[in-house]
Amino acid sequence: MMQLLFGDLAPWFTAPALLGTGVLMVQLLMGELGGDGALDLDLDLELDGHTDHPGMEFGILSLQSLSAFCLGYGWVGFAAYRFLDIGFTGAAFIAVLGGVGVAWLMVWLLRTFLKLQNNTNVSIQQTVGLEGEVYATVPPEGTGRGEIILVINQSQHNYFATQEGPDPIPSRVRVRVTRADVSSNTIVVEPL
Repeated sequence: MMQLLFGDLAPWFTAPALLGTGVLMVQLLMGELGGDGALDLDLDLELDGHTDHPGMEFGILSLQSLSAFCLGYGWVGFAAYRFLDIGFTGAAFIAVLGGVGVAWLMVWLLRTFLKLQNNTNVSIQQTVGLEGEVYATVPPEGTGRGEIILVINQSQHNYFATQEGPDPIPSRVRVRVTRADVSSNTIVVEPL
């Protein structure tokens, strides 16, 4: 087994593969154990100076992308070197393509997940003027609160709601948000 992994020119592939796999495993374990999932050793390269959108921390030279490159380069190169009859140069070329592909996939996936996470953070003031549907009956003014569903940024959100009318608004009725009360985290609605 050791000869297969470290014989001939195989260490040029197995060393980066083991290093990349190890770093990604440590990051995974740190994330599972309550850490921040990153080792604070990032070598981020800010190419355009704009990092205000989600996922920019996973840049071209972040620790995550470099370890993903090493993982892809190493295992793809090792497989090509040992199991294809293309020699070291061919295996190295395939390894670079594999490393770039895995690193790109890692950066794309992490940015996509962070964008999804970011879409759920909505201020209650953003609900004013939007239309939604009553989920739990909104009682008459001053007698309690109900619940409505709004779709914001292609994501469904539930809010507690009150109204200023004398009649209850039953579930499945369309309503419009007229005001938002930040202190009580409640919105005021009216039927359409």
